[in-house]
Amino acid sequence: LYNYGEAVSIVFFTDTWRPESFYDKIAQNRRNGLHTLCLLDIKVREPTLESLARGRREYEPARYMSVSVAVSQLLDVEHRRQENVYSE
Repeated sequence: LYNYGEAVSIVFFTDTWRPESFYDKIAQNRRNGLHTLCLLDIKVREPTLESLARGRREYEPARYMSVSVAVSQLLDVEHRRQENVYSE
């Protein structure tokens, strides 16, 4: 029915952390004619940076990555790399 390649996790980008390994795995699956299962990031009970510095437990509000955010990040990597694997 469906042939799946390696599954990937797509995490929320931050100002200082923008991992791109998911892009390579999706591109390789595409080249091999395989589907990719993408696991989208969730942030639940993540401590705030301020609370970590103070030693108190305060948490960020829960966030769940939407498909549009995941695609936006994928296209962001594409624009940086200019590999022409994906298009808008």
